Order: sequence, then C-alpha cells, then structure tokens
Amino acid sequence: MKRNISVFILLILLASSFKYRTMTRENTQPVITAGYGSKHSPKAVATFSLDAAVADLHKANLEMAKGNPAFFKTLWSHQDDVTIFGGVENADSKGWNAVEACLNNAGSIPAKDVAYTFEKVASQESATQGYLIQKEHYRFADGRKVDLHVTVLFRKENNVWKIAHRQADPIASNAKSDKTSK
Repeated sequence: MKRNISVFILLILLASSFKYRTMTRENTQPVITAGYGSKHSPKAVATFSLDAAVADLHKANLEMAKGNPAFFKTLWSHQDDVTIFGGVENADSKGWNAVEACLNNAGSIPAKDVAYTFEKVASQESATQGYLIQKEHYRFADGRKVDLHVTVLFRKENNVWKIAHRQADPIASNAKSDKTSK
C-alpha cells in the first residue's frame, strides 16, 4: 500500500513538472533582434541568435572598411578581458580601452568603394559562448586586396552575443618558389 502511494505521488509530481515545462516553453518565445534592444514590451524574454550576431558582424565589417567603426564597436563586449590580435595594424590589444583605440585607428582610413566578401569555415555555439572561423576578402577601388583568416569568439552578455576576441591574420599567397614548383 505504501509503495502504491509513493508511486502515485511520484506520477503526480512528474505530470505537474511536465505541464509546467510545457507552459514555460509556450510563454517565453525568443525575440530575435541581433544586438539591438527589443522594441517589444520589457517583459519579453530576449534571446539573440549567434547567426543574427554574425550577420551584424558582416555588415559591421563592411562599414569598418569604409572608415566607420561605430557599428563594429557596438558588437563588442566592453569588459576589461576583451582582446584583438592581428588585423590591419597587426596589433595585440587587451581591455576595452585598448581594443576601442585599435578599432578607431583601423577605421581612420576611409575607403569609399570597397567590396567585402566572406567564406564561413566553421562556427559553433553553446549556451553562453560561440565562435566563428571565416575568411574575409576586401577589395578596394585603388586595387588593394586584403585577404584574412579570422577567428571571432563570442559570449552572451544579457542575452546578447558580444565579441570577446578577434584574431585576423593575412592569408599567405599560394605563390611557390622556383625550387618547390619544379
């Protein structure tokens, strides 16, 4: 008899737990706004996708190449542990103040006509961290070309994906020396 009562109580708890989880999922549908504040009611639960953050990153890269770092800077975490390695100035910067200065310097050379393309190599996300590995290609009107291998580490801050680290290295040309091409 005691065992039957215990099983019955366990079944009731299990059923009520399932009902509660189902109701919670139905009431907290994510609002995807990719880095911008929600225009919905403040009670809405905001969960931004990494894919949307990456799409914003691509827009920001083009703006940065045109000499406007403002949008790119909004995508970054402003914590003291953020880092940036490589890139235009081949800088190694740690902390938001140093990273911001690096981004301002990189954006100080405006280019009116620039083409930006990218090739995603890999990406993955967990509940609080994510990464993106891609190739970036910049073509400027004056004939300059910049091709980079880029790794970007993201972390969630207040349910928004923010950049915590970026490393950009030039892609080595495939030109072979005379000895290796024979």
